This record gives sequence, C-alpha cells and structure tokens, in this order.
Amino acid sequence: MRLDYMAHSCFLLEQRGYRVLFDPYDPCIGYPAPRLTGVDLMVVSHDHHDHNGTSQIAGASQVVRGIARREYGPLVVDGEVGWHSHGSDADPVALTLLEWDGRRLAHFGDLGCELEVSQVERFKGLDLLLIPVGGGYTIDGPKAAQIVKKLRPRIAVPMHYQTPFLDRLQFPNFQTAEPFLQACREFGTVEMVRDGWVDLDTIWAQDSDNALTRVIHLQHQMA
Repeated sequence: MRLDYMAHSCFLLEQRGYRVLFDPYDPCIGYPAPRLTGVDLMVVSHDHHDHNGTSQIAGASQVVRGIARREYGPLVVDGEVGWHSHGSDADPVALTLLEWDGRRLAHFGDLGCELEVSQVERFKGLDLLLIPVGGGYTIDGPKAAQIVKKLRPRIAVPMHYQTPFLDRLQFPNFQTAEPFLQACREFGTVEMVRDGWVDLDTIWAQDSDNALTRVIHLQHQMA
C-alpha cells in the first residue's frame, strides 16, 4: 500500500491499482491543484474549500461524504463525527476510518477539539493516522501529539500546517509541523521523507513489534 502526500490535508492511498484521495483542495489556498487522474474514490471530510476541491481532479470518481458505513470496491468507509472547534456553533467534520485488507487507516479532517472517550477507544491501535497539527482552525501541534500518544497508531503523519506556499491571509495563525514533531519525540520516532510518499507495507513489516509510534513527516508534492 502506497501513501502520497499531495499537500495540506490531501493524500492519495493506493493498493493493487485502487486509488483513494482524501480532501482535495482548491488551489486558491496557495498550492497548485494535484495532478491526478484515475482516482476511484474521493473522501471529503467537510465542505470547506481547502478540503472539498473535487472539481480540481480530472476524470470520473465516486465521492464520499459523511460517516455512514459503506463498502467501495476493496474497502469499507466508516468513521465518527468530530468538530472543527469548541462551542455550539462548531462545524462537524468526518473522522474517516478505512478498513482495507485488514488495515485500519484514519484521516481526521479538520479536527479542532479533543476526542470523546468512546472515540479514543475506537481509534486506538490504528495502522495509520493522518492528523491536523497546524492550529488556528484545528488542534495545534502539542494537542495533536497528545492524541497520537493516546491512540498509539503504528504510523502517524501530520497534515494541515503552515508552509512557505500556503496563503497566510487565509491561514494567519498556523504553526509549522515542528511543534508537533518535537512533542512526538518524547514517545515515538520521528523522520522526514522528502520524496513525499512511502510504501506503508515496508514500514509495517519493519515495525512488526509495534513498540513505538513511527511519526513520518512527508514532504508535500508540489508538482
């Protein structure tokens, strides 16, 4: 199984030719649109323009919204309702859970507050967690690290943080990924992958004892 980090909260997962894209963005946020075709499934966590740019992806594909349990090709899409922030006026976001070839893979969209106790229990021991870390509109790096520490996924990958390319007028209070990475060094291993993609099966095979969470900082793919 291959994981590509396109940019922001947008990832591509591929296994045996089946391709799933999470949260494609509108290029107005500063990144060029992902150069992708032939995506089988697009999973959208919520309807903000930096997560719902489905029109930017060429070709026909199914689009999934919400958390109802459904089967698509070789996988099951499920999840929980999370919240963009605290307060009664907070927007809901999907905390998406994929069940695919015996693996449990989660994308936490724009999670902006702590998980409920039942959600912590449900998401414990994931094979892969994609989690926002930039603050501003979501949890910040230290809070994201605490969630990773509670859930103990085998692999955690940060997303939704400040880079030199992101429009600072739209995202004025963002942190970089560094506060998250620094906090994670207290309980896991941290590494940078500049190619922007990883072979997940290789990493899972290397860490078969599941002793520590492996935090992988993927360089986003601008081209």
